[in-house]
Amino acid sequence: MSITSDKLNRVQEILRNDLTAETASQVMALIGLPVEAAELKEYRLWGDYLPKAEEFPYTESQRYLHILWENIDRSPLCINVDFAIPFRTLIAQKLFKKCGKGFVANEGCRFNYGHLIEVGDYVCWNHCCYIDSKGGVKFDDYSMMTEYSRIFTHGHSESDHEVRSYAPVEIGAYAKVYTNCTLLPGVHIGRGAIVATGAVVTKDVPDYTLVGGVPAKPIRERKTDGKEDSELNHYMFPDKAFQ
Repeated sequence: MSITSDKLNRVQEILRNDLTAETASQVMALIGLPVEAAELKEYRLWGDYLPKAEEFPYTESQRYLHILWENIDRSPLCINVDFAIPFRTLIAQKLFKKCGKGFVANEGCRFNYGHLIEVGDYVCWNHCCYIDSKGGVKFDDYSMMTEYSRIFTHGHSESDHEVRSYAPVEIGAYAKVYTNCTLLPGVHIGRGAIVATGAVVTKDVPDYTLVGGVPAKPIRERKTDGKEDSELNHYMFPDKAFQ
C-alpha cells in the first residue's frame, strides 16, 4: 500500500465517527499540520461571527470538519491530487447538507456554511471558487463551476449594513458556470445552461441557454450536437478520474 493510500485510509477510519478535538488533531497531524486538541477547541471560524451562526450553528463535529477543509490547502498535500481530492470528498460527505458520489473539488475552494450546501452526483468545483452559502446553495447532478467563480446568497441594505437579506441559489443538472463568474442571490441556473466567462448573473437562466455579459443576458441555445445529457461528458478529468 502506498503512503498516500495509507493516509487516506486512516483519515477515512477517523471520519467514521463524529469528530472531536482529539480526532481532528490526529487528522491535522496526518496532513502535516500538527495542532494540539486544546488549541483546536479555541478555533473560531469567520461564520461564527455572522448572523446565521445562531440560526444554523455548527455542531462540534461540523466545526472541525470545516477546519480540516480549510487546512488541507495549507498543507503540501494539497497539490497531491491523489490525496487532496478524496480528502475533500470525505469531508464534504460528512459536512455538507448533502453530497453525492463522484464529487471533485480542486484546491482553494471556500465556503462559509458547509452544512447549507447540497451537492448532487458527479459535481465539479475547479480552482479557487467561493460559495457564500448563508442562504442555501444547491448543485444538481453533473453541474460544474470553474476557476475563480463566486456564488452569493445574501445582500445588505444600503442604509444599514447590518440589515441583510437572503435567497438561495441553484445550479441545475449538467449546467456549467465558467471562469470568474458571479451568481447573485436567488438565481437559478437552468438544466444544461452555460454561464460564459466573466458573467454576472442577476436573473434566472433558462434551460440549455448560454448567457454572458454584465449583467448576464441570453446569447443563444447551448450547442449539444444532438447529444443527450448523459453524453455531454461532464467530468473534470479524462477517463472519469475520481468519478
